[in-house]
Amino acid sequence: MPRNKELTVDVANRISDILDDYPAGPAILREILQNTDDAGGRVQRFILDTRSHTSERLFDPVLNDCQGPAIIACNDSSFQPKDWDAICSISNSSKKGDERSTGKFGLGFCACYHVTDYPHVLSGEQLIILDPHKSIHSSSGCVAFSTRRSHDEADRVQYASHFDAFNGILNPQDDIFDGTAIRLPLR
Repeated sequence: MPRNKELTVDVANRISDILDDYPAGPAILREILQNTDDAGGRVQRFILDTRSHTSERLFDPVLNDCQGPAIIACNDSSFQPKDWDAICSISNSSKKGDERSTGKFGLGFCACYHVTDYPHVLSGEQLIILDPHKSIHSSSGCVAFSTRRSHDEADRVQYASHFDAFNGILNPQDDIFDGTAIRLPLR
């Protein structure tokens, strides 16, 4: 193969390969705990949210199914820029080769795809929805929204239904979530 040729990765196929090596069930929670530990978090909560949320203001109608029951994992550690980069690019983990990291291979988060198609990650002033199939008009496989309500067309207003699904975790008056909440809408 010629040097400097960019390789492309079919993210959905890569996730499928990873899932073959990661069991479903409690392993998903263990992987989230490892990520919390690696991020320096000290508190981890798991919530089974059985509510159905409004779907009037979504980024894309495909996400309507994400407004039902979900597992939510919350911790007290906020994402750093390298964490956002790693979670949005499956083949570019920031943990690979880090022997100090509990999840040193950086692939464990993919275990979440056993129960969901679109993980939602809220941290700091950003909410992202991962889209490995690129079915919600995202060329990168990751759609990002700002939690700030600074002007009339803010993401928080325009796509309110996504944020409503985090009610009870993200207070309506807060522009920043101090920690990380991973919402896994159940299939």
